[in-house]
Amino acid sequence: MASLLARVPGAPRALRLARVPGAPRALRLAGLAAAGVGGLLGRRICVQLAGRAQPGPHPVEPGWHDLMPVAELAGSRLVRQSVGDVRLVVIRDGDQVRVLADRCSHRSGPLSEGTLDDGCLRCPWHGSVFRVADGTVAHGPATAPQAAFQTRISDGIIQVRLPGAG
Repeated sequence: MASLLARVPGAPRALRLARVPGAPRALRLAGLAAAGVGGLLGRRICVQLAGRAQPGPHPVEPGWHDLMPVAELAGSRLVRQSVGDVRLVVIRDGDQVRVLADRCSHRSGPLSEGTLDDGCLRCPWHGSVFRVADGTVAHGPATAPQAAFQTRISDGIIQVRLPGAG
């Protein structure tokens, strides 16, 4: 098709160049070089813009928040609660009370519907396993840890605070 258009008077110059011996290869190499340079420049711009990202607001207000009476946790090992708009899973791990974000960091599965085994919580959707002590990933497919809240019991009430939020 290009060879037919190259014979038409007034055809674009690039198409007329296609008839010159060796020109098609040179045009392909020029196109490849332009795409490569564009990719490098695009990557550089993206990396620079990522470094300038502004942190968003914390999803939880600073300070300690009352969550629930500790007596309500007595018969359960996993309980779903909320602080503001953030859903949490409260975990009774022996004598300890642990609190993690309820939405799995992998695909937002409800961890409060998961299973607890040997200090780890398994997501019911894809099987990601998180350590309840600190939210770290024990086994993927998740690659990001779960947000782990600091906990304390004050006057029989479980209180939570997100580390770094005040």
